[in-house]
Amino acid sequence: MFKRLTTIAAALVLSVSAATASAAYPERPITIVSPFPAGGATDVLTRILADRMSKALAQSIIVENKAGAGTTIGAAYVGRAAPDGYTLLMATNSTLVTNRFLYKSLPYDPDSFAPIGMVGIGPLVLLANDKHGFKSTADVVAHAKQRPGSLTFATFGPGTSSHLAGELFKQEAGIDLLHVPFKGATQALPAVINGDVDLFFDMVATGMPQVEAGKLKVYGITSKSRLATLPDLPTMSEQGYPAFDLTAWFSFVAPHGTPPDVLETLQKALVTTLQDPQVRQKMLNMGIEPRSGTASELTRQISSEQPVIEKLVQQAGLERQ
Repeated sequence: MFKRLTTIAAALVLSVSAATASAAYPERPITIVSPFPAGGATDVLTRILADRMSKALAQSIIVENKAGAGTTIGAAYVGRAAPDGYTLLMATNSTLVTNRFLYKSLPYDPDSFAPIGMVGIGPLVLLANDKHGFKSTADVVAHAKQRPGSLTFATFGPGTSSHLAGELFKQEAGIDLLHVPFKGATQALPAVINGDVDLFFDMVATGMPQVEAGKLKVYGITSKSRLATLPDLPTMSEQGYPAFDLTAWFSFVAPHGTPPDVLETLQKALVTTLQDPQVRQKMLNMGIEPRSGTASELTRQISSEQPVIEKLVQQAGLERQ
């Protein structure tokens, strides 16, 4: 009897200790892992949000870059982290949706993360260097048809939104392009600018400054409708490819087993951050539409997008790596 009471008392002490620790969250700096290199759109967005969320949480937030392998390196790192709310992941559609259809095995489980909230969504732009003198998307397609397989396209890595955009372009235009993967935009852009790679579907935030500087040409945007900040840039759909409606999206997730009250604290801080007018304007300037910051929207986004991406991967004939 005494042994049983001792066991119960010990369990209660542990329960109270856990509750107290959780209630005090966050007591120390939080790390958000960005699965892309520093300087890219995902990294920039993560740092904008981290700066404002740190104020909402009254605690420092550190952004750590763990890039490569289509976000799998960063995702695996966070997946192995302690579920205490101190290591989070900026997860993209590659992380939570696409990778499951492109890899035979993953170093993480896309379904195991605890959702914090949906952050934002944004289209990509079709870029090219001036090596071939393309004036339009039609010129790109004409060249590709005349010389099948001669044009290359850069991406953030296998399974990323830029990769899927390139594959969709190949399908819609009936052309053959050679995929050249990089770790992120900061690695891909110099290769495109130098003429080592011909084409690149990049995020607005990193691609358009190169266009404005006269280093690259831009021909279209991957969303169904034009972007308010780029009203003169036609969509790929407008240019004769009606099925072109592809965007990149961003979210925050935590390791499986993170306490519900910690997740709630993080979600409230994220919602507050996404309601901040300065944060919203910075995101819009990047070509990213702020979303609700809720876990329910993120769950719906994952669920609705899975069959669409699975079909695209199958139609593109992409084999699991």
